[in-house]
Amino acid sequence: MINEFTLDKLDIPGGWKRGEGDWAGVAAAIARGETVEVIQEVGSTLWKNTLPEGHSLYWEGKNQSPIKARIWISFTQRRFAPESALPKVQWHPRVLWVGIGCKRGTSREFIENAIEQVCRVYHLAESAIVGIATIDTKANEAGILELCQERNWPLKTFTANILNSVEVPNPSNIVAQEVGTPSIAEAAALCAVREEILTADERQDMQISINHLRSSAFICGSNPLLVPKKIFRKNPHPLQGGVEGVSAVTVAVAVCAIEYLG
Repeated sequence: MINEFTLDKLDIPGGWKRGEGDWAGVAAAIARGETVEVIQEVGSTLWKNTLPEGHSLYWEGKNQSPIKARIWISFTQRRFAPESALPKVQWHPRVLWVGIGCKRGTSREFIENAIEQVCRVYHLAESAIVGIATIDTKANEAGILELCQERNWPLKTFTANILNSVEVPNPSNIVAQEVGTPSIAEAAALCAVREEILTADERQDMQISINHLRSSAFICGSNPLLVPKKIFRKNPHPLQGGVEGVSAVTVAVAVCAIEYLG
């Protein structure tokens, strides 16, 4: 019976995060068998194969029935008007890698605030973030490690040689002189995306073929870099021995064509 089909019975991948929206309103529309539009911009579409016959979800073709609710599947953070008569919700597959470069001793709070600002300005959902990527010399940076632990984010690190092999829009000669690569944040975010795709290709124990997943996933074009490097600085802070230092963090964000499988 179609009225037995509910929102909770959608076979949504476990890694997806529920975002803002009128979940009760969308659930009620599905339970009543009303037409619910699905707009999917990222993530695997294999969940559609598990829908029962006669379901009321609609995502392509010509729909003859009035739309009574909407489901968005994307990395975008949408703000829905509370007075809207059309209930809407959003799911966020984990597809965003955040590249980070920072001065030694930069705090977790400052790194976190910088990421939050970038997400707010570019309308990115923080729940769509997979993890952080940076240069290998930052593998023990306390602020980065604390943030990854708190958010349960994986941390990918890359050598200067690997980062140097990636073409980026905003290289820096100063950074190149200091660490051996003209980019950390932008290059690391792009390397994380590349490695994730290669890792998925190499997995032998996947229940679905990666080609199927690729064909049903968001294709981000030739340049997956959503946010070029953004630099944040704040006033000097005391370091050990009474020496003053400057907190600085660089943030870049890239989107992966394949959602996080780890």
